[in-house]
Amino acid sequence: MIDDNLNSLTWWTDNHNNYANREAVDLLNLEYGFIPNDSVARLRGGSQAGVKRWFKEKVYIRLPGGFRSFAYFFYRYVLRLGFLDGKEGTAFHFLQGFWYRYLVDAKVVEVKRYMQVNGCCVDIAVEQVLDIRLKGVIEGITPEAD
Repeated sequence: MIDDNLNSLTWWTDNHNNYANREAVDLLNLEYGFIPNDSVARLRGGSQAGVKRWFKEKVYIRLPGGFRSFAYFFYRYVLRLGFLDGKEGTAFHFLQGFWYRYLVDAKVVEVKRYMQVNGCCVDIAVEQVLDIRLKGVIEGITPEAD
């Protein structure tokens, strides 16, 4: 598959910073269960998305934050031969496989620290730290970032 995205690196990092907020909410939800979740996770007989979701819910979430990003980068860059993609591929695999995943983990830590310092629940911390309103999500409406 070739993704010949002609947008700037600034555009890409801005988008991925927003994606990281939503991914952090997903990881926090796996830990705290504050949003109803119909998981598609299936190891056997499932779709590729189901197998990936199973891995995320059963394995990835249990790995230490920070290490997850290194492990994912190593998987993509070394085991999946990403190093053969040239210097542009190296930048992509580093940003997508390490930087993005590390950013997600850092945001999770930031939300948890806010909870601890302010003695609040996760939904309040997510709103304050990530600027994502969860009131509608908890009631069954899609999340909105301000």
